[in-house]
Amino acid sequence: MEHLPGVYLYTPPEGQAAPSVFDVPRSGREYPPGFHSIAPFADVHFLVSHYVEELWALAPRSGSGLLYATFVNNWIDANRSEHDIDPELLREPWPGADPSEKTRSIGMGLIHSRARGHRLYPEGLTVTEVRHRIEHYWRPYHNRLAALIAERRAAAGVAFHLSCHCMTSIGPAHAQDEGRRRKDFCLSDRHGTTSSREFIAMIAECLRKRGYSVTFNDPFVGAESVRLHGDPAKGVHSVQIETIKDIFMDDHTFVKRPDFDRIQQDLGGVAAEIAAYARSQAAA
Repeated sequence: MEHLPGVYLYTPPEGQAAPSVFDVPRSGREYPPGFHSIAPFADVHFLVSHYVEELWALAPRSGSGLLYATFVNNWIDANRSEHDIDPELLREPWPGADPSEKTRSIGMGLIHSRARGHRLYPEGLTVTEVRHRIEHYWRPYHNRLAALIAERRAAAGVAFHLSCHCMTSIGPAHAQDEGRRRKDFCLSDRHGTTSSREFIAMIAECLRKRGYSVTFNDPFVGAESVRLHGDPAKGVHSVQIETIKDIFMDDHTFVKRPDFDRIQQDLGGVAAEIAAYARSQAAA
């Protein structure tokens, strides 16, 4: 296992490596020493995508590498663009800031400015603080992910990347599906721009035959991990997968469901099929 303290853990594939890589960018639960906020901890911690690295922990057994960001996403969010910065977060102007609509409306950009209605940093952050988080956390994580994908592509001519997340069970107030229960899994490829149709359909079939419900690009279309690394024209296919929290944990207490191990085994089977598919697509 490869460990960059405070930044990531990488579990290499067991046996012969497949041209497939899994990444878990938003489930870290390590709060860096410099983290400070007056918001209630339960609200801050609610935004963490709990246990996703455990859900997919069996992926290396079938030949896929698994990269896991260990820092908490409220420190810096590895699934957001480095330019997606909330102007209200800073004490001074940020050069090149390009906040998304989601950042402007609910404060969930590169560095979260709000958590369940609470301001995380009432006094704001300096440009120096933000740059430190980008250069020492966000960038090393994405550099390692890019290198892993490039290694697989160089060896096999193609690479398949699955970015793993979890989502709330009921659409929240700010979402397009407000108040509605979500399907078990959402697969996203930014409307066909980060993956082949065949790859995302194959993942959906793996899930459905195990009894799970699936949506495509609804309610999420895919964020930075797939946008930054997916490039189907060059043989790199990236899909974001969101698992509904309710099937493996309690949304409010963060306690695992009794059948957590069964879900993990199911997803281990899905990972094995992804690795097999990736091998079948490798250049002869």
